[in-house]
Amino acid sequence: MTEDKEEVRRIRFKDPDGMAFLGRYVRDFKGRQIEILEIEKDAAVLYANDAMEFLYTYTWGEEAYPHEVQEQFGYFTPSEFRACIENELGGRANILVFEHYLQEGYEEHLSPKIELTDVNGEEATLPDSTCFIVIEKR
Repeated sequence: MTEDKEEVRRIRFKDPDGMAFLGRYVRDFKGRQIEILEIEKDAAVLYANDAMEFLYTYTWGEEAYPHEVQEQFGYFTPSEFRACIENELGGRANILVFEHYLQEGYEEHLSPKIELTDVNGEEATLPDSTCFIVIEKR
């Protein structure tokens, strides 16, 4: 998840079926309740983490949809992951690698389908999709 859980994104669909896909996704997603903050004819405003959950399913399309709505990507922010590891493992572990990034391919696959902006209408980047952590046992 993004560090700022209150951060929002506006998704404008280039595909006329995009809004219907989003509506179905909101009903079907099992991970948590997805909140649409504002709806327009061809766009919706969501919290960035909810937008992430949806967009990374939207990338894969109809074929993967039944499986994707069963999966939740965002559980913790990067700092929450680090705190959880440190809290649970303490001095018994050393974090060797802690990286979070947007996995290659998402922007290319989504750009023909959507425009993503911040609340001011400025182009926004997709939230990170991947957190890679290597922990060494002490």
